[in-house]
Amino acid sequence: MPILVVIILFACAIGIILALITLSLSRISGRVVEQYKQKLDDANTVINQNAPPESWVRPFRARIEDSRAGRLNSSQDAFFSLFRGRDRSVDEMGEQARKHCLKRLKMLTSFMEKGNFYDEDRTKAMVVNSLKSEHDRWTTCHWTELVPDEDAEQTD
Repeated sequence: MPILVVIILFACAIGIILALITLSLSRISGRVVEQYKQKLDDANTVINQNAPPESWVRPFRARIEDSRAGRLNSSQDAFFSLFRGRDRSVDEMGEQARKHCLKRLKMLTSFMEKGNFYDEDRTKAMVVNSLKSEHDRWTTCHWTELVPDEDAEQTD
């Protein structure tokens, strides 16, 4: 009889372990799908709107607007301002935003170039060439073209 109890407990433990592995794999695959979806949405935004996705510029826009208003964004900014030595100008923050967008666009272009989710090579070439041409445009543009004021967006 005790051997039967051990076998049942062992089978239950194996069942629980397999259930946890299955749950973990489904959560991981869900996250991967979300990351792919986000990258495809970002590429769609760059190609169709000729602008960086809002998630790329939102933190910079908030810091720029806070700087223009003369207030710090958070207690963390206040803490780090002690070590920076001086507050950064709006133009410096805007240039940092432009460089950040260029870096993200370069990574996105690489992802789309390596991706194997196109119906044909012509589609892949069109997407990659569009992203590369946007990268070239962003390289020479002023940061205000990539990080416009929220007031300007609301009046359009």
